[in-house]
Amino acid sequence: DINSRTVKRGKQEIKLSSREYKILVYLALNKGRVLSRDQIAENIYDPDHDHESNIVDVYINFLRNKIDKDHDHKLILTVRGEGYTIKGSR
Repeated sequence: DINSRTVKRGKQEIKLSSREYKILVYLALNKGRVLSRDQIAENIYDPDHDHESNIVDVYINFLRNKIDKDHDHKLILTVRGEGYTIKGSR
C-alpha cells in the first residue's frame, strides 16, 4: 500500500528500509517492464549522486531475501543483460 508505506506478502507484513521500499515501489509502478540498473539507480538517488555499479544489485538482493525467501513463486526477476522486473502475485 503506497499511501501507508506498508508492504505485505500474503498476510505477512514485511519491514523494508526506505531505499528498499523506494525500489520496490518503482518496480511495482513499472510492473511487466524490464528496468535497467541505471534506471533504478536514477530513481533512488539524486541525479548528482555517484552511485556504485553494484548498489542496485545489493538492494535487489535485500528485497529478494525479504519478499521472495521461502516462496516458490518469485516476484522479483532478473532479465539477464537487461535488468530487473516484477511479476504480480498469483
